[in-house]
Amino acid sequence: MELWPRQGYGGQIGGGIEMRHWVNKCAGLSWLVVGIAACGSDPVAVDPAVAPFVGTWDAVVLTVSAEPPSSVVVDVLATGGSFWISVEPSGQYTATLEFAGPHVELGDLTVQSSSQFTLNPLGGTPAPSAYVFARPDSLILDGATKFDFNLDFVSEPGQAHFELVRRP
Repeated sequence: MELWPRQGYGGQIGGGIEMRHWVNKCAGLSWLVVGIAACGSDPVAVDPAVAPFVGTWDAVVLTVSAEPPSSVVVDVLATGGSFWISVEPSGQYTATLEFAGPHVELGDLTVQSSSQFTLNPLGGTPAPSAYVFARPDSLILDGATKFDFNLDFVSEPGQAHFELVRRP
């Protein structure tokens, strides 16, 4: 099929009909391509256990405590940091920590019970967390983590405490 007809465009009556047929063929071809693309894509699986977590959540409290005997507690937000996590209906998430540079993590959230879920980062170690909904749009998380408490570029074990609020 030629994309631009060589003859019959413009002032000729017969050319107008040919042009109309050409436009109709292109429109039909476009709808066919769109239809094939839509049929070929897999639907995203929705995990009903993940539904309460879906959305983007911003930290309003984020502290990290060193393991005993240390008593070091870092208030990440008070030191200029920020954290947010976006959870999709499938359980896929993107978590972003802005603290001494941006750190982005991608993975899957799986719910084990009414008080426990696990973040499974791509290529990383699963991180179980205890959770409680203070309100439907307010979530509290507590779990083990690793953090560089003494700024020596080595992460030490600790406990993280998050209080998250869902964006409207």
